[in-house]
Amino acid sequence: MKHITYDSLQAEHAWMIVSDQLQQRNNMLAKSISHMECKQGELPMAGRLIMLRYHLKMSLRQLTQDARQQKQKIQSDSRLANQWMHVHQLFFLLRQIDCELGRATTENDILRSWLESLEGRVYRSALVHLN
Repeated sequence: MKHITYDSLQAEHAWMIVSDQLQQRNNMLAKSISHMECKQGELPMAGRLIMLRYHLKMSLRQLTQDARQQKQKIQSDSRLANQWMHVHQLFFLLRQIDCELGRATTENDILRSWLESLEGRVYRSALVHLN
């Protein structure tokens, strides 16, 4: 039977928040790609966003696979530390995605104005929850 502590619940909650944020970024990237593909002159930016989304998906896949392999090998006393390490790796990925998306919106007026037209809730920061 797994022993549940307040600390493990906090780590689980942080994981849920960062996972939700990453899913939101994935959805936003998908919508942004579709929007940019509709405009012939914006295909290079659509390609850039496709690469960013690919990076997000492949990084998530690798981090999840690594976490599953580590989970089988670690002792229960270091499980919480590894759980937090996984959360921080996911958060680092989230910051990478946000940084690259921010760079893209700085360079492209059409993308920036379209993203600004979206509901602000979609792009809320996870910093508040994870610090």
